[in-house]
Amino acid sequence: MLLRRYVGSWKGYVELVKSFRFVSALPAIAVAIAIAHLPAPEGLSSAGMRLLGVFGGVIMGLLTADYDMSVIMAVALLVLTLSKSFMCTTSDGRQVECGKCNTMYRGESGHWHEYRCDPIGGSFDVAISGFSNKVSWLVFSAFHIGKAVEKTGFGRRVSLILVGAMGRSAIGIGYAVCLAELVLAPFIPSNTARGGGIVYPIVESVIASLGIEPHAGEDPIGGFLSIVASNANLVSSSLFITGMAGNPIVASKAASIFGIEFRFTEWMLGASIPSLLLLSLLPPLMYVLLRPKINSSNLSREIRRQRYALGDTSGPEYKLCATLALCLVLWIGTPYFGIDATVVAYMAIVLLTLLDVLTWRDVVNNHKAWDTFFWLASFIVLAEQLTALGVTDWIGNSLSRSLHDATPMTSTVSLSLAYFLSMYLFSSISSHVVAFAGPFFAAGHVLGCPPKLLAILIAVFSSLAGTLTPFSTGTVAIYSSQGYISQPRWFMLGLLFALVIVVVNLTAGMLWWKIIGWY
Repeated sequence: MLLRRYVGSWKGYVELVKSFRFVSALPAIAVAIAIAHLPAPEGLSSAGMRLLGVFGGVIMGLLTADYDMSVIMAVALLVLTLSKSFMCTTSDGRQVECGKCNTMYRGESGHWHEYRCDPIGGSFDVAISGFSNKVSWLVFSAFHIGKAVEKTGFGRRVSLILVGAMGRSAIGIGYAVCLAELVLAPFIPSNTARGGGIVYPIVESVIASLGIEPHAGEDPIGGFLSIVASNANLVSSSLFITGMAGNPIVASKAASIFGIEFRFTEWMLGASIPSLLLLSLLPPLMYVLLRPKINSSNLSREIRRQRYALGDTSGPEYKLCATLALCLVLWIGTPYFGIDATVVAYMAIVLLTLLDVLTWRDVVNNHKAWDTFFWLASFIVLAEQLTALGVTDWIGNSLSRSLHDATPMTSTVSLSLAYFLSMYLFSSISSHVVAFAGPFFAAGHVLGCPPKLLAILIAVFSSLAGTLTPFSTGTVAIYSSQGYISQPRWFMLGLLFALVIVVVNLTAGMLWWKIIGWY
């Protein structure tokens, strides 16, 4: 019946093809095959070209395919495993392309030896190595901490207290939203879960209490709170390595290319001054641009109503507060206590479960945590193998040729600005990080850029670049879709705040990084 219904004309054939979701993956497949079959340039092997092809296919798939990110990554790892496009470890500890396993090579002494390794089994060992990576477990653990914040109502209570205390003016409410994001960001690594799941409902309640309906057209008050909340989400994401799921990828690439460690404290130290300055400038800047007027009497009643509905602080909330305080102390004191940040986060899950703040069912049903754990671990494998097979260095060398006459400082600023503006090409912050963080680091390495300076610029710009478009991440899309600000005006406001971001980081940020000796 399906064939009889559709097939009978060319138009019907096209509709039949479109009814299969697989069609959306064809551009990604075409890109992967095309790149993989190009002649390998100098510095790359055939395995490197296959890996580059799959990587290109992954980026195209993230942009066009109607599949979850984890599905795309699962396919990528399978293809790379079966095509033996990883670096395997031989029985004597040598690193060799998996396709060369069980082949002979001539040693330095002139004798022939065999690369003893399992090409498929060794490839699969590499494919799943990301699941034992500490960065993957740090983010996975932080997701469950975020679940506890959401489940107990603690995040909502903190946000309501801040809005209630500071909500006597539009700017005050804006600062309350900024503080709510700032308080929650270290513990909730999904900026969408934090902004869209906890802060957004409160912002919408505030807007509704002022008598404004969503999707009813442009409104200065609704627009002000939406643009402040969305950008506060991005700025708070840039302040902590656990503020956004893509941040650990940046840290991982910085470690593999420059050999520098961006742990929780280093990241927070580097991002602190520019990010906090941006948060302080955000509400007054948007107030000047939008000129909102509010009647705080209705707002105060709404906040009191919602706080009354929450009730008194519960036992689980006290247990959660104690656990979070312990985590912060151990994270900040990592150099003194010698406990890795991932171990601290993992310990928090165990404590929250033993204290009955979380149940094991909560852990199992936290689908976002498991999904992010899978795709993040997969991306880490790709990032590590792109470096191992020389692909990242090759891309970096290609990028660096356009700046070969520039000074290291000029190269640093140019690369960071190019990275920031390249967000226009993407509809996802994570996709942007995966595609460009490694190559830009590699280019900086070739050009002799100060490692920590380039690393922190790329790190903070990864989140902050989301301000350029109204669809850069889930939280931004949620706020921009409410219609309080038109799409063209959202783009313009984003561009203006982007200018502020660049100026702050290249002035106050550069001064701060000079003071702490990062260049």
